[in-house]
Amino acid sequence: MADVPHAWLLRWLKVPSERQLPEGTVRVFNAAPAYLNYRRVLLALKQVGVLAGTVVGWLFISRWVPMILDFPYTRPVMYALEAFVWVGYLVMFPVSFFVIRLDYELRWYALTDRSLRVHEGVMSLREKTMTFANIQQISIQQNPLQRLLGIADVKVETAGGGSGARGNDADLDPAEHLHEARFRGVSDPEAIRDAILERVRMHRDTGLGESSELITRPEEPVATTSPVAAAKELLAEVRELRGTLASRRAT
Repeated sequence: MADVPHAWLLRWLKVPSERQLPEGTVRVFNAAPAYLNYRRVLLALKQVGVLAGTVVGWLFISRWVPMILDFPYTRPVMYALEAFVWVGYLVMFPVSFFVIRLDYELRWYALTDRSLRVHEGVMSLREKTMTFANIQQISIQQNPLQRLLGIADVKVETAGGGSGARGNDADLDPAEHLHEARFRGVSDPEAIRDAILERVRMHRDTGLGESSELITRPEEPVATTSPVAAAKELLAEVRELRGTLASRRAT
């Protein structure tokens, strides 16, 4: 029965039941299970902050509003407002954790023969594709909480991305830079970085528009002439050139 609301919500959000991987996919990565705990911890801290702010705000309003607005129905209206706020909080508290669970399940990262794709989001689906030919920088980022959980983020930047001052938790802000893609909450960031670097090197070795297979170039012959022999050959050419010039002057 626990899967019924899960399936209903996916159907309501029109989320495909199966992953629609791009053509030419060679590897698929998923966020680590610890990433789900990481998001839960951040959400719990946020909810505690919201709860504390709500309580403090309500204590302040309940103390000063009746003194400022001395109407017959002031207190009933305030009690109704208080009940509305608490009902909304109690409803959104479990829903927010459920949405985080769905975000974890629907999140995946794919490497194709020519590009990478990041698929994330529940209420607002976001897909970002970057071709290997345009990738300029790959870095691994990890904050103390991620280090404790054994996960990290792999940040990929393309040309024109710049070095904006963004924190490690940009996944909480949907307005991510257009020239950035992040493999969030992965347990093997080095392996992902190396896999992307390998594909980038392959494309830069083959050139734009060519096959992704490595092109082998024939080795050029190495000159074996000694420095002494080369000097003698140069001296002979100089003497021959001088003789030619002298004969032209005589004529």
